[in-house]
Amino acid sequence: MKPIGLKIKNNLYFTPTAPFNFDAVLHKPSHFPSSDNIWEKGKYWITMLWQNKVLGLKFENKGTIFKPKVKVIVYSQKDLGKNYSKSLKQEINWRFNFNSNTSEFYKKFKNDKLLKPVLKKWKDMRPVAANSFYETLIIYIVLQNATVKRTVQMLENLFNKFGQKIKFDNKILSTFWQPEKIDKTDERVLRDLKLGYRAKFVKKLSSQFVNGKINEFEMRKLPKNELEKKILKIYGIGPASVEYVLFEDYYHNVFKTIPPWEQKIYSRIFYDKKFVPVDKILKDIHKKYGEWSKLVAHYIWEDLFWTRKHKHIEWLEKEIRL
Repeated sequence: MKPIGLKIKNNLYFTPTAPFNFDAVLHKPSHFPSSDNIWEKGKYWITMLWQNKVLGLKFENKGTIFKPKVKVIVYSQKDLGKNYSKSLKQEINWRFNFNSNTSEFYKKFKNDKLLKPVLKKWKDMRPVAANSFYETLIIYIVLQNATVKRTVQMLENLFNKFGQKIKFDNKILSTFWQPEKIDKTDERVLRDLKLGYRAKFVKKLSSQFVNGKINEFEMRKLPKNELEKKILKIYGIGPASVEYVLFEDYYHNVFKTIPPWEQKIYSRIFYDKKFVPVDKILKDIHKKYGEWSKLVAHYIWEDLFWTRKHKHIEWLEKEIRL
């Protein structure tokens, strides 16, 4: 597959709410690796499909934690109009949660015994969507009942079959695809990509987007309870995925489900034990941190995976199996 060259450049500038840690926000080491994005300290590259155009985005850190500024260089095949650039800037602002206010959280827990070292180190680790809602749901589907290695294999198979390779800023990255592509594809083709039972989910999900049954922009306007009901109607999305969606895509602090794989890790993090019942984990965290429980879990979780980048953690490696 010959990469599509993107040579036209446009610059966009953002001023996220402070505190803002560029690397801790844009790069989540707990996420499995995929060929649509690359991170280096102070820089981040990702592909994007927006209004039927293929884009390459390069994020650059141009500020500090308490005086943040982010430059985004947008690479495209053709010049982008003023209206297009305006809508793109609004979408990037949403996907990367630049307007999130974590200052109250930081002030409230900066002296907490568990959180103090994490907050001192990172200051800010707000959740980000990064991808479109459709793309995110595809990721959640390939994560279901699979090792990280298996998940990576499935997503890369989908990239190679339905996506494109694009070249910008001397990087070659994969793109996602429009849902119409899979909607028109026979389910057997998806099964040949080693998706197993997930082939049906991916096919049905794509159809829901094509038929207008899922509108992520309208969903952003819904209150949390209505949004949760809407998400539960999406084919192939269970309770654990609903919580991921609410927190990582719509930025609601909801913490009431812990999948078995995460249970093992939370048991180690919070109790230094191999296994603690889910009910106890949820009860203890909610009792201490209340409405901030999910964000607390997110900070502790991501800090662990940042540590893994430069330190071998034997018990964690056994769980990840990449």
